[in-house]
Amino acid sequence: MRLAYTCSRLWRYLGVYFLKPFDALNDTLTATILSNLEWSNEVIEIGAGDGTFSYIMHGGHFPVWFDRYLQTDLNRADIFDTHTLGLFPVTTPPQRPQISVSFDSKRSHIEKVSELGFSRSAVLSLYESLPLSDSQVPNIFFYTPHGIQDYQLAIQEAHRVLEPNGTMLILAYDQVFRSSFLCYRIGQATSGRLREYFLRLDNGRHDELMQMARLRHEWKSFFEESGFAIESQIRGLSVMAWKLYDIQTRPLLRLLIGFFNFLPRYSRLFLKLAWMIIWYPVLLVLYYLLSSIDPRGRRRTCYLAFRLRKL
Repeated sequence: MRLAYTCSRLWRYLGVYFLKPFDALNDTLTATILSNLEWSNEVIEIGAGDGTFSYIMHGGHFPVWFDRYLQTDLNRADIFDTHTLGLFPVTTPPQRPQISVSFDSKRSHIEKVSELGFSRSAVLSLYESLPLSDSQVPNIFFYTPHGIQDYQLAIQEAHRVLEPNGTMLILAYDQVFRSSFLCYRIGQATSGRLREYFLRLDNGRHDELMQMARLRHEWKSFFEESGFAIESQIRGLSVMAWKLYDIQTRPLLRLLIGFFNFLPRYSRLFLKLAWMIIWYPVLLVLYYLLSSIDPRGRRRTCYLAFRLRKL
């Protein structure tokens, strides 16, 4: 069953992220970790992104012609910060869990989540100030809130809106992967245009994610101080896998997107399928070599997923 889950999710994520194949590897591992936690029937999602991750994790899929590169603006600093209505294909969303509300701080993400239709409602909001009453929701999925300003305050805000004895599933980071941000490290070690180039490739990823990272033993006290008890946890994603994820095709990404989007529809589809067929077995092998789940905590891994209960 887990093999079928891994293989299907890897193919589906690769279809969406085919020009950044290690994004597919990363998201497959993340989905596998999170799916091993106990999910409630209904949740709100904090840090939904464009909705694609949760949609595929819970069983959704897109036709093979669709991918995120169809919705890009190569003239923007963030080429994905755009949305064109009508590009999402009509699909049947997964039946479980029910996502009642998705929150994100980026407008283009909210527009995409709304069109995708997996979540009943999508709301633009700061993570540190959610438009919800105290003790209003029973269950939260706290994903990766890009654009976060104060991580500890955002956790306290999630605690505020959660019902007494409510649960929160959260993806967190182990600080050991600090050295795995290769673009950031090269940028810090160089100067001039080379420094600017590599820090531009990092695009603030290091600084944003490191505020959501703690050493393994620090997470328990952090959550207890925030009013949560840890019910279960699971680890995964090797530091080597993150290094591959951090580099991959990023220096050539704009060029590749421009090339593929210039092609006629069926030529684009043919080359995309060929690209996916070449990459898929490579990623599957790398998944089991570099990214396997580590339930005993013996390896140096980047991700921690927790099921928390409000005290």
